[in-house]
Parts: sequence; structure tokens; C-alpha cells
Amino acid sequence: MRPPLLRLFLLAALCCWLATNAAAATLAGETLPDTYSVDGKSLVLNGIGVRTLTIFAIRAYVAALYLPNPSHDAQQILASPGPKVILLKFIRAASKSRIERQYREGEEKNCGDGGCDRSDEADFERLVAAAPAVAAGDTSAYVFTGKRVRVFANDRLIDEFTNQDLAYRLLSGFIVNRPPSQNLRRQLLGLPDD
Repeated sequence: MRPPLLRLFLLAALCCWLATNAAAATLAGETLPDTYSVDGKSLVLNGIGVRTLTIFAIRAYVAALYLPNPSHDAQQILASPGPKVILLKFIRAASKSRIERQYREGEEKNCGDGGCDRSDEADFERLVAAAPAVAAGDTSAYVFTGKRVRVFANDRLIDEFTNQDLAYRLLSGFIVNRPPSQNLRRQLLGLPDD
């Protein structure tokens, strides 16, 4: 009778191990969930990538894109009315001034040629002012629903914007032509490396 009990125990242990590992995605030593709940709706992980800085490829954060249904098409994602989430988990600490500098570099990259509506400026400045310093392990989340974006730091709401253009610019800044890095863009969209 012992062998069947041992097999049953091993089978149960294997099922528990598989269930635990099926609930998360790990990259660069950071684990992010496979799903993200927004207003009672479960979104699935579309892609996960790592953001590196400088020519030394210093790892700054792991980012994940969550959607109602997986998609590799950035324009389709931007046009879809369903909720979307960009979740960042920081690998290293960064001061508030460093975080502000990253926002401003992203703005310059995506809006420097006059590509952004001037009416976004006040909301963008409010976003930059609300962004806190981060420690290793901290999270930031951008939750896009309808025509608004809610911004969270460690699961705490830090601000909400009803500016549809700002929401579009924030999301497109990760997945369209001028992302923090082309490799991160491909990873978030679930595309193969070039």
C-alpha cells in the first residue's frame, strides 16, 4: 500500500509545483503575475521585457503588458476599447529626480517634434510631480480604461487622468515607434527578436 500512497503524494506535489509556476512570469530575476485584474475583469500577460539603461545595459525594471486578449499589433492595441495595463517592477532604486528625468526623456523622444497636443502639458507636469522615487522591488502601474489612465505606485493610486491623449501617449510610448528601447517594445508585444 505504500507505493500508491507515495505516488499519490508525488503527484500532488507535482500539481502544486505546476500550479505555482503557472501563475507568474519571471524575467531578470523579477516575477510578475500572468494576469492582472482591472475593475473585475482579468487581463492576460501579453509580453514581458526588461528595460536597460546606458551602454552598459544596466537593468532598470521589468515591464509587462496586460490585455483582455493577446495581440502583437500595437495599433490594434491602442485602438481597442478594452482595459490595458503596463506594470513595471523595479530592479534597482532610482531617485525622484532620476524618475522625472526618465519621464522628460520619454516626452522629448515622443513629443519633441511637436507630435503631442499642447493641452497635455499640464497633465504631464502633474504626472511627473506625482511620480515618487523607487526602491528595488517597487512597482508602478498604468491602468488604461476607456478614456482615462490611473497611475499606481506599489498598488496605491497616485493620480488619475481623464485626458485621452495623455493616456494614448503613455501607452504608445511603450509599444509604438519611440519606446524606451526597441527590444522592450518587441518583448511587450510578444514579438520575436530581430
